Amino acid sequence: MSLPHDIRHYQSISDESFLFSTWLKSYHVPRVPQPIYNIGQRNQIISILADAETRVLVACDKESPELIFGYIVLGAGNTVHYLYTKGMYRGQGIGRSLLSNLEVGPIFYTARPPAEWILNSLPLLPQYIYNPYLLQKK
Repeated sequence: MSLPHDIRHYQSISDESFLFSTWLKSYHVPRVPQPIYNIGQRNQIISILADAETRVLVACDKESPELIFGYIVLGAGNTVHYLYTKGMYRGQGIGRSLLSNLEVGPIFYTARPPAEWILNSLPLLPQYIYNPYLLQKK
């Protein structure tokens, strides 16, 4: 079952607090003390968003675009920095819809992998490669 939705571009003024809040809460690494994680991860997110090649796409309600279902943070070269879907909307095609904005070919990801079942369900995107070093500045 696919939830009807639109895909729009990220709007930093209205979407920023949602993006930071969900990314920080959902990605936390248990062995990293919370204060260290919050500072380090926030700085990492800021750096990713500041990159000129970063695109953020937001899945939202068709009639109320301020109601966000999920988002994807994309970098250069078919790179996924982060993929998030609100818990209540998971399994309804949001993640697959966001991933469908990638080019055909290998997907590189820099954070924990998007759910493998999502990636495996996309026949045009058969290969994904974890490469956290894509986050390093050139």
